[in-house]
Amino acid sequence: MLTFKTAAAKDQHVSKQPVTSDRSLIPATIAPSRMAGEDRRLQILLVAIHLFAKKGFRGTTTREIAQAAGVSEAMVFRHFATKEELYTAILDHKACAGVSANLCEDEEVAEAVGRRDDRAVFEALARTVLQHHENDMEFLRLLMHAALEGHELGKMFWERNVLQMYEFLGDYIEERQREGALRELEPRIVVRAFLGMIIHHSVNNNLWDTQRRLLDISNELAAHEFTEILLKGIATAGNSCDGSRTEAGRRRRHHHSAGGIQKPSTKKKQAK
Repeated sequence: MLTFKTAAAKDQHVSKQPVTSDRSLIPATIAPSRMAGEDRRLQILLVAIHLFAKKGFRGTTTREIAQAAGVSEAMVFRHFATKEELYTAILDHKACAGVSANLCEDEEVAEAVGRRDDRAVFEALARTVLQHHENDMEFLRLLMHAALEGHELGKMFWERNVLQMYEFLGDYIEERQREGALRELEPRIVVRAFLGMIIHHSVNNNLWDTQRRLLDISNELAAHEFTEILLKGIATAGNSCDGSRTEAGRRRRHHHSAGGIQKPSTKKKQAK
């Protein structure tokens, strides 16, 4: 379990467990060297993220973080005095990198909201989430560990990102319902159904079926199809969402005809 010491105990060992230094855990871009304070802080942070994503929070100690980073534990505590400070730094770092940023403030999404383009709103959000997960699978694994372990980082991410998404999309859906464009359904159910499609697809691609044997399509096409499914179910009769008339719809039909979506084979291979 990750343990932080008080200032008076910083010179004592965190754990009696033997620790094997694994330099392979350190990303090549941040190999230990003499570096400035901010660079050292970033190095420790990236090593911590890597270890948490690989071993979980309960399986990682500050001693392991220090050894993997090639620094002393005292150096770790100098940069991150408390565990809350470290976890906040992880989310802040990912937000600055665009991985866990507030997608509701995305320029493309904001413009689509302004012109009441339902398809563009949902499609842009779906595409951005899928691309973020694909670009940083390590962070997705870290969030999975946080959720499974009931770790506070997961709760922090929920408060800072997931709840904001529910509030943003829920408010937009309510507005469109009042304008008569969307059916009268519980907005939070609509949001959950939409995010459920995206997250399930992302987890399949990045954690379970990395070879894409079950379904091999681009993030752009996946975002379009999930949006199509959603809007076909919640749009009112007067709000056309016929994807066949859009450029994305034409790409989708071409992809289907080219055999881009294939059913996985369930037949057992015969022994030679």
